[in-house]
Amino acid sequence: MTYTSIQDIDFSEKKVVIRLDLNVPTRNEQVQDSTRIERIIPTLKMILSKNPKYIVILSHLGRPKPQLHTMWDKDNSLAPITTVLQKLLNLPVVFTNKPIGAELYQYLNSLPNNSIILTENIRFYNGEEENSNTFSQALSQLGDIFVNDAFSCSHRKHASVVGITKYLPSYAGLCLDEELHALKDVLINPKHPVIGIIAGSKVSTKIDLLLNLLNKLDYLFVGGGMANTLLCAQGYKIGKSLVENDYLDIAKTILQKAESSKCRLILPTDVVVAKELKPNTSAKIVDINMIDNEQAIYDIGPKTIEKLRSILQLCKTVLWNGPVGVYEIPMFAHGSTAIAKTITEYTKLKKLISVAGGGDTIAVIAKDITNFTYVSTAGGAFLEWLEGKTLPGIKALDLQK
Repeated sequence: MTYTSIQDIDFSEKKVVIRLDLNVPTRNEQVQDSTRIERIIPTLKMILSKNPKYIVILSHLGRPKPQLHTMWDKDNSLAPITTVLQKLLNLPVVFTNKPIGAELYQYLNSLPNNSIILTENIRFYNGEEENSNTFSQALSQLGDIFVNDAFSCSHRKHASVVGITKYLPSYAGLCLDEELHALKDVLINPKHPVIGIIAGSKVSTKIDLLLNLLNKLDYLFVGGGMANTLLCAQGYKIGKSLVENDYLDIAKTILQKAESSKCRLILPTDVVVAKELKPNTSAKIVDINMIDNEQAIYDIGPKTIEKLRSILQLCKTVLWNGPVGVYEIPMFAHGSTAIAKTITEYTKLKKLISVAGGGDTIAVIAKDITNFTYVSTAGGAFLEWLEGKTLPGIKALDLQK
C-alpha cells in the first residue's frame, strides 16, 4: 500500500484540514489522559513550520447519537481539548462549535497565517458516520489539503476520514505513518523469529486475528479467557472458568490450522485459580489438568511464564495484544507483569523489536511504555489491521497516488 507522507508536502500558504483522534477521557470538562493528544503534536508542529494559512482540526469524542445531541452537549464536547492543545503547542487555539458553513469559511479566511482552529465534535452531525457526499464536500471547503493522522479512526468509513479525500489532495500524518511502519515491521517484513502474545476474554472477538496470525508468525501464545475456550476444545476440564461453549467448534478449527501451519501455538500449561474473583481471595497455582469444578482460571502460572521467557529470548520481534490474566487484581497480574518486564528488558538490550496495542495492554505496560519499540493507541483499527483487513481510511490515501 502506498501513500504520501506530509514530510514531502509544501504547506506554505495552504489551508490545511486534519483529522485527528482526540477521543480522550474527560471528567467535569477536564482531560484525564492526554496521551493521544501528545502523540499528534509532532504532526501539527511540522505543518506549522511550513507556514500554512491555517490548520483546521476535525475530531470526535465518545459515541454521541447525532439526532439526540446539540452543539452544546458538554459530555461529548471537544471544547476542553483546546486548553491542552494550547499548552502542548504553546500557541493559541481557536475553538468553534461548527465545522462547516459560510460564516465559518469567511471567518477562517480573515485569520493570520499559522492559525489553529479546533472544531466541535464531528459526530454531532449525521453526515459524518453516514459518509455523506454532501457533508464530505462541505468539510472539504475548509481547506486546500487534507491530512489523516488518526490511524485509530481509519477503520471507519466516515466523512472526515474517507469522504473528504474525494475532494482534496490527501496525505498521511507523522503518527499514522509511524503506526503503519511499526505494523509492517511486525507482520509484513519482520525480523524472525516472531511471536504474538494475544489474550482477551473471548475468542469470538479475535477469530480472524488468530487465523491470520497463524499464517504470519513463528510462535503464537494465547492467554486469558480466549485460552480457556481453546483448552476446553482440547478436552481439558477448566472448572468455572470463562468459556464460550458456542465457539468450541471454531476453537477446534483454530487448533487444527495451527497443527498444519508453520506457527507453533502455545497455551498455558499451569494457571492461577481461585473459587471467586475478588481481592484477597484464596488462590493457588495448578497444572492445567488439575483444575477442580469449583475453581476458575484468572492468570497464567510460573511454568508458563518461564516458557514464554525462554521463547522471547529466541525471538527478534514480538506483538502483544491483551493482558494474560485479570490484571486489575494484583494477585492475578503476575503473568502480565512478567511478560512486560521480559519484553522491556530485551527491547532495551536491542535484542527484540516490540509492538503492543490495545487499551488494556497499554494499562499493563504504563510504567514501561517508553521501553517498547512502538505502542499503538488504536483499538479497533489496530485489531482489524492485524486481522489482514484493508482499512477504508488508509485505502482512501492509497487511491490518491
